[in-house]
Amino acid sequence: MTNEDNFTCAKFRVRLFLSVDLSGSTAFKNSMKGVELDSASPRWVTTFETFYRDFPARLNDAYTRSITLDSDTDDRPKLWKAVGDELVFCSRVKNRKSVIIALNAFIQTLEGYRKLLQDESLALDLKGAGWLATFPEPNRAVNLRNSGEASDFLTASEALEAAADATPFEYDFLGKAIDTGFRIASFAKPERFVLSVQLARLLASCEPNQGFAYDIRFEETRSLKGVNGGEAYPILYVDTLNHMKTKSIRKKERSFLGQSQAPDREQLRLYLDAYCSVVGTEEICLPETAGEAECESPQSYTDIRKKISDHLEAEKHRGKDNDVDEATDEGSNGCIPKGPGLIK
Repeated sequence: MTNEDNFTCAKFRVRLFLSVDLSGSTAFKNSMKGVELDSASPRWVTTFETFYRDFPARLNDAYTRSITLDSDTDDRPKLWKAVGDELVFCSRVKNRKSVIIALNAFIQTLEGYRKLLQDESLALDLKGAGWLATFPEPNRAVNLRNSGEASDFLTASEALEAAADATPFEYDFLGKAIDTGFRIASFAKPERFVLSVQLARLLASCEPNQGFAYDIRFEETRSLKGVNGGEAYPILYVDTLNHMKTKSIRKKERSFLGQSQAPDREQLRLYLDAYCSVVGTEEICLPETAGEAECESPQSYTDIRKKISDHLEAEKHRGKDNDVDEATDEGSNGCIPKGPGLIK
């Protein structure tokens, strides 16, 4: 990264967000097993500390095992933030294969960690959600640092967005896709990993041989406060039933209700296309693999790119003018400069 990147409009980029939440945590904290001492701390404290440490490590290992030659290793999910009992991961994704690898690794880690909790006879479970967001429009990375070089990174600059790619934990991400992601995450359950419309739409456009073997299911539509102008939002998910004691019950319930079969993927894609057209959500397009040409940037980014570039160029010149003023002040020390013909 060069200093010039701080005055260059950020390239269009897509980030994948993955959330995992400990289900039943409040009851566990107040249970007899949760409050019993484990060394110097209650059991619930050591359990949560282990979760914060081990889940990211296991996800990293699962992703490493899943990497293929046609994916991009820079797309590895990294911890973005911890919110109470929830961990949220983030990665810049450059192709659909990387999205699929990250999702597969995440779901496998979630279900595997559930087995560990059961083996320890802990009354806890895991639930998860995933969503996509585009930057620097209509979402933005925000600098949380108060010192160092990064504190001077300008909003919507390539320097800021690239730094957020590398160390998301030190940045925040704001925008309507982020708000929507956290809202749909509230519909997650241990038996279902919830997907945003944009993520489900991208996955529905993938061929089965691309590696995403999960069926995308549709439950209902729900009104989400502040999302899509009040138009009800489709609740979409994939099964995360492995290692659940209630797995057989859930499957029998679906059979009884006539919901055994997931929607046809092509029909689902057409439905999501129509939904996005109505609510004005742009399609997120990514090439299939790392070897393919990048997709054309969406219109929203094209429309704002010049405004961002003009703003950053103005900031660049303002900085140069300030440097000249400071140099003049330092050189004069507040006195009249001496020279030929001046007072000796």
